[in-house]
Amino acid sequence: MLRALTVQFIQRRGYSEPLVRVRFAPSPTGDLHLGGLRTALYNYLFSRQHNGHFLLRIEDTDQTRLQPGAMERLRNNLIWAGIIPDEDPVRGGPTGPYIQSKRLEIYQEYVKKLIENDSAYPCFCTEHRLDLLRREAVKARLVPKYDNRCRHLEKDVVKEKLSKGVEHCIRFKLSTEPQGFKDLVYGDFEPTQQEADFVIIKADGYPTYHFANVVDDHLMEISHVLRGVEWLVSTPKHLEIYQAFGWTPPNFAHLPLILNTDGSKLSKRQGDIKVDFYREQGIFPLALINYITHAGGGFDRDSSISCYSYEQLIKQFDINKINTHSSKLNRDTLMELNKLEIVNLLSDNNNTKILVEKVRRLVLETFPDRNNLKTCLKKFSTTNHLEFPKLMKLLRGHLSGLEQGPSVVEMMEILGKDKTLNRLNKHCG
Repeated sequence: MLRALTVQFIQRRGYSEPLVRVRFAPSPTGDLHLGGLRTALYNYLFSRQHNGHFLLRIEDTDQTRLQPGAMERLRNNLIWAGIIPDEDPVRGGPTGPYIQSKRLEIYQEYVKKLIENDSAYPCFCTEHRLDLLRREAVKARLVPKYDNRCRHLEKDVVKEKLSKGVEHCIRFKLSTEPQGFKDLVYGDFEPTQQEADFVIIKADGYPTYHFANVVDDHLMEISHVLRGVEWLVSTPKHLEIYQAFGWTPPNFAHLPLILNTDGSKLSKRQGDIKVDFYREQGIFPLALINYITHAGGGFDRDSSISCYSYEQLIKQFDINKINTHSSKLNRDTLMELNKLEIVNLLSDNNNTKILVEKVRRLVLETFPDRNNLKTCLKKFSTTNHLEFPKLMKLLRGHLSGLEQGPSVVEMMEILGKDKTLNRLNKHCG
C-alpha cells in the first residue's frame, strides 16, 4: 500500500485545481476485463489531469450474480495496473459506504421522496402478467414494454394493497417527452422512442442500476460520468430522475466499444479479455495500460508505438479526442509494448529485480527438472520478447557474478534449489 500511495502522489503532482470527481462503478459478477480496465483508466487519467478524485464504487445490487472474492480481485487488479482509488470500500472516504448493498437505507429514504412528489409509484403487477405483456408484444412485432397500468390505480386501492403486504416494486414515472442531452464524446443525443415507466426499486428492496447510480453519483458529488457506450440510451432516463429530485446532473461522456481483431464484440466468456490472463502471461502493467489506450482514442500524440509513463499519459489525455467508433485490439501491439517496457525496466539496474522475480517463480515451479527448466526459461524469453542469450547473461551475473561459465541451467542444478532462490532473492528484495 505504501508503494501505491507513493505512485499516487507522484501521479497527482503539478496539475490544476481540484474540480473533478469521477468514479469507476463495476459489478462484482466476474473478473476485471479490458473494457472495464479502460473505463477505469480514462476516469483515473481525467481525475489526475484536473487534480480531482477517483472513486471505486461496487454496484452489487444484483445479488443473484455475485461471485465470491470478485470485489477483492477487481481492486487488486486496479492497483496492480497503477490505478489507485482515492476513495473505495477499503480506504473509505467522506461519501461512503462505497458498496451499494450497504446503502439500502439511503435508497429507501430517497425513493420515498419520489413517491411523495408523485414521480414514482408502487407497481403490483405479477411476473405472470408482465410475461403475458411481453408475449403479446412479440406476437404483434412490437418492442415489449410495461403498459403503465399501476400508474393509474386509485390511492385507496394502493393503500389497501400496501396494508395487506402485497408484493410490489417501485416504478418511476417517465415524461411523455423524453429529453436529449449533450454527451462529451458523442455530442447531441436524442432518444428515438418513448419508453415505459421503469423499475427503480425491486420487490426484494434492492434498487436497480438506473436509480442507485443516480442517487450515489449525486451524494458522492460526481462531476463527470465516463462509462461505456451501452449506457448512452439510458442516460435520458437518468436525467429525468435528476430532474425529479431537483438535482443538477453531472457531465456525461460515453466510451466506444472495444472489439476483437476480427471485429467481433468482446465476450466475458473469452479468457483473453481478463486482466488476470495478461498478468499470468507475463505482461507488465504499463504495457497493458498503454495497450488499451490504442482502443478508443483520447490522446494527443503521434501514431508511433511507445510505452508511456503515467505522468505522460495524464498530460496526453484529451477527452475531446475520444473516438465515437468502435476500436479493434491488436495483439501485436501489446507484444511490442511489453518489449518496450522490458527495455525500460532493464535500463534501470534497480528494476532488473522485477524480471529476476519472475524467473525465481519459474525456478520454484519447475525445479529440479533440467529439461523442463530450460524449456520454461526459453518460453519466458520468447513471451517477453527477450533475446535468450541476454537473459542468460543477466541470470548468470546474478547467480555467480561471472560473465562466462557453465550454462545457467547447469549452474542452477549445481547450486540447488535453495541456493538458487537465495541468490535470486537478493536481487528481488
